[in-house]
Amino acid sequence: MIETLSLTAATALAKIVLDKFFDGAGQKLEATATNLGGTVVEKANEKIMQLGNLIWQRCFKGKGIDQRLEAATEGSAADIKVLKDYIDKELEANDDFSKEVEQTAGDLHKVVFEMNDMNAQNVQQNFDRQNTQVNASNTNVYNVGDKSTVYFGNPPANNG
Repeated sequence: MIETLSLTAATALAKIVLDKFFDGAGQKLEATATNLGGTVVEKANEKIMQLGNLIWQRCFKGKGIDQRLEAATEGSAADIKVLKDYIDKELEANDDFSKEVEQTAGDLHKVVFEMNDMNAQNVQQNFDRQNTQVNASNTNVYNVGDKSTVYFGNPPANNG
């Protein structure tokens, strides 16, 4: 019986929840967090553990689902579906729990996909038609709004 949830197991549960609330984000979770590195990975791991433990405590602890969770961490689609169906049922049955899970999943999504604390180089963010280009932590940050163009180097000559 699982006493303490591992990061791997928490990640499997977090992926399921992110996919539910953020269409496909769960499938991109590990690759995105790993590529960003440093602070993002640390904060993501914190949020993954928080979300995983929330789901584990409410949905699965003491219910003999340990083997399914282990199989899900190894990519078993059948076991992932069983866990997903059970999580969905719990979320539908309890509005307070659903709100808490959605909020925690939203916090994780912000850390990983909105990259507020990133320390990577050459990253461009595009959210709600607002863009940010970060080339290095000690260089300029270019914020681009609607219908704007940013030129790196010299702008093209106006032939008009």
